[in-house]
Amino acid sequence: MSRALKEFRVRGVRTNIPFLLNVLENHKFINGAVDTHFIDENPQLFQFAPSRNRAQKILSYLANVIVNGPMTPLATGLTPSGINPVIPETSPG
Repeated sequence: MSRALKEFRVRGVRTNIPFLLNVLENHKFINGAVDTHFIDENPQLFQFAPSRNRAQKILSYLANVIVNGPMTPLATGLTPSGINPVIPETSPG
């Protein structure tokens, strides 16, 4: 289950996955020595390591470039081609 949670990705909203991973990796939980006060007695379960959300950074960068254009000079002085593609006609149906 730990592996599944580590590989699971949800974008845009926060989840309780870091909390669940802390529970699954806790020695008391692994040994089955828990009771109904387990969460109250283990505040370290709510201490999460910052995530490295590389995919979100890439998506944000690409969105920024698409909306605002590149922020760096182009590698070449060539201009885009002036050729307009021909779209073939299709018959309905």
